[in-house]
Amino acid sequence: MGLSKEYSERTRYSEELKKRVAFEVMSGSMTKREACIAYGISDVKSVRRAIDKYGAGILSEHKDLLGQMGSPRKKTKPKQPDEAAGEAEELRRRIRELEHELDAARLRAEAYSLMIDLAEKELKVAIRKKSDTK
Repeated sequence: MGLSKEYSERTRYSEELKKRVAFEVMSGSMTKREACIAYGISDVKSVRRAIDKYGAGILSEHKDLLGQMGSPRKKTKPKQPDEAAGEAEELRRRIRELEHELDAARLRAEAYSLMIDLAEKELKVAIRKKSDTK
């Protein structure tokens, strides 16, 4: 099961680069995708791992600096009152729709559970996985 050469080689990034990328993304000056392009990183997952690894340290070291920078550079214009009302109604409609889907999913789960219980009784076979098995 030999892997092709392109998949077997991994790129190792320096700790300094990982810290810099994590800081840039966490400060909001660039997105993960932009960081990949700017620093020549092959995958967004590598940026996420760097943030997971160095994020807490960056927050504690640069808390005051990040606070001064504020939120990410996304700027939104204020919404008109009628536009906001329409959006609110759309969100309410979406919530009702999702609640209906959730109810249907719960009923389906209950029906599946009942079918398994009946099958276990009639066939006298344990279908459910035991909780202590791994």
